[in-house]
Order: sequence, then C-alpha cells, then structure tokens
Amino acid sequence: MEEKLQNLLVLNQEPNRNRYPAQWKKEGKKVVGLLCSCIPEEIVHATGMLPWRIMGTQRSSTPNADVYRPSHTCLYCNHVLESLLSGEYAHLDAVVATSWDQDLVRLWDVWKYLGKTPYTYIMHLPRSVSEIHQKQFAKEVFKFCEFVENVAGQKISSEALSHSIEIFNRSRELLHRVYGLRKRETPPLSGAEALGLTTAASLMPKELFIEQLDTLLPYLEKRKSSLKENRPRLLVSSDRLDNPDYLKVIVESGCLVAMVDLEAGSRYFWKFTEHSKSDSREGLLDALAKRYHSQPASPASMNWAEQVSQIAAWVKEFNIQGVLELPLKYSRPREMRVPYFRDSLSDLNIPMVSYEREYPLTNVGQLKTRVGAFVETLI
Repeated sequence: MEEKLQNLLVLNQEPNRNRYPAQWKKEGKKVVGLLCSCIPEEIVHATGMLPWRIMGTQRSSTPNADVYRPSHTCLYCNHVLESLLSGEYAHLDAVVATSWDQDLVRLWDVWKYLGKTPYTYIMHLPRSVSEIHQKQFAKEVFKFCEFVENVAGQKISSEALSHSIEIFNRSRELLHRVYGLRKRETPPLSGAEALGLTTAASLMPKELFIEQLDTLLPYLEKRKSSLKENRPRLLVSSDRLDNPDYLKVIVESGCLVAMVDLEAGSRYFWKFTEHSKSDSREGLLDALAKRYHSQPASPASMNWAEQVSQIAAWVKEFNIQGVLELPLKYSRPREMRVPYFRDSLSDLNIPMVSYEREYPLTNVGQLKTRVGAFVETLI
C-alpha cells in the first residue's frame, strides 16, 4: 500500500505530470488545461475530455517567458509560460483561464497570441460573493458550457452532467477524509503528503483517482505517524502553491502543518456541489455556479471578512496554534489583503506571520529561519 501511496504522490513531479494526458491523447481523446481552481471541471468531464490542472515549471529561471512578460509579475504565470514555450503543454487541445487577477488575464492574452493551443477561453470571476454576483457568474458558467461543447463536438446531457457532479463530489468526500486525519495529534500522513494527494486529483482521471484513494484510505487510517512528539500546529495560507516540498521545508523547522488554505489544497475540494438527480441541465449548471462562486477563503474575492471567518473555523477544527501566510511574490490580490488579514487574526488572538515566497522552492535557509523563529513563539 505504501508503494501505491508514493505512486500518487510523485505524480506532481515535473516528469510525471503529463503521464495521464499522454495516455488520454494516445486513446484519441482530448485534454483541457485549467489555469484556475474556479473553473467547473465537471463540465469538461461530462464530455469525456480530461480536465487537467496546469502547473508551472520549478526551474529557477524563466528566460523564454521573460521575452513576453516582465520578471516582476506573477511568478506562477511566468513559470507556466516558460513551460508552454518549452513545449510541455503540447498535449492540450484547449486552455481555460479566469480573471482571478490581471496577471492571469495577461498570461491568457499571451497564450492566445502564441497560438500553441487550438482552443483558448477565459471566464470572468465576480469580485464578491452575493446574489447578484452569483447570477452573473451563472451566465459565465453557461457560456463556458457552450465553449466546452464546441471543443468536444457534442452536447452535454443532464444525465452526463449529473454523473460528473457525483463523481467529483465523491472525490471531494474522500479528500475530506484524508484531511480529517490531519486533526490527530500525530497525523498518519504529513501536510506535504496530503497536498500531494490533492494535486494528484487534479492531474489524473477522477474515476481512477477515486478508485486508488478509496483503496488507500483504510491503510492511511492505520498508518503510523513519522512524528515522535507533539509539535506546534500551523495552518499554511497561500495561492498557487502546488509544490508539496514547501510544506516539507516548513515541517523541518520544528512544526506540524495540520491544515492548509491553498488553491491547490483545501479550497480545491472543501465545498460540494448541491444538486438533485432530477435537476434539469440548467439547474445543474446553476448548482455548479453556486459551488465555484463560493469557494472558501480565496483573496481574489473582496469578501475578506468571510475569508477570515473560514480561516478561524479551520483554526478551531484542526486545533491550529498559528497561521503561516506565504504570499506569492507579485500576487496583488493577497498583497492587498495582508494588512486586513493580519489585523483580523490578531483580533481573534490567532498568531500569524507572513513570508513572501517565490513560485519554485528557493531561499530554503531564509524560509526555515523565519518559520523556526515563529514556531519558537508558539512553544
């Protein structure tokens, strides 16, 4: 069983990410790359195409991307563009972005300009969570469905969409069980391993992921922890952090990553899509719009009070002693939120420290020093 676990965890390593898309293409099927977790994957899945999360190279420099984008802009976008220009996304039939921030919009502009992918599309994300914003996002979801149908060359039936929603909800249910194990004083799997499983879910066919994780869970529930003593429990908060090695470095500083507020982590699976098998196609699309519009804690929306409330709820549920925020360098939405986030957590007596990071894992010594100093204040 340990070997099966490791096979899932290594899927996020650069040489392995294209494993399933390559198989998909050999079978004559299409692959749709997604640049944001706010895109309803179920719609892509309902056509028989593979929704595949795009992650950037972990190489330290981006010489090719620097031709098209300033180096002092979103590093996730720059490293994704570097991968594109290096031919690493040649298997994609379509790429979909959102207006998560202007850097992502500009990445999509360059991607479309380069013409390396047959189909490109961008979804507009509302900047708040309210009824009027949800209605607008529902329109975006309906338009996105039309785009997906055009790429697939087929219409999506209510039966197919309902089935896909059930598949994705099952995947979320299993990931909830995985993260539930993190509540133990000495969890049977590390924070890096939990994040590795979550990223694997976005890189492979959902049915296969469900089958493998369902088989692994009984083993994980009985697996012995590698920790020999209790440690201060941290919640790590960031965006576009899809490299589990970051969490390994943090743990080496003497703490335990008990929970994460990450786009590639808890935010990816936390909420379910509420629907009924009897719902019409339009009703199912509306249900998806509600689910993806209300993802927890994302700084791309301006409902900061609700985001802090979600963090506070996780702090209580996972017995967190401190919050480590790792803003991605040049990520404007989170940069704007930092003062409010810090002050609000302080008002709730939740210790918090912020350390700006690169997209690839660099400056390991500095990160360990900052985290170690923070951990000492929690002991």
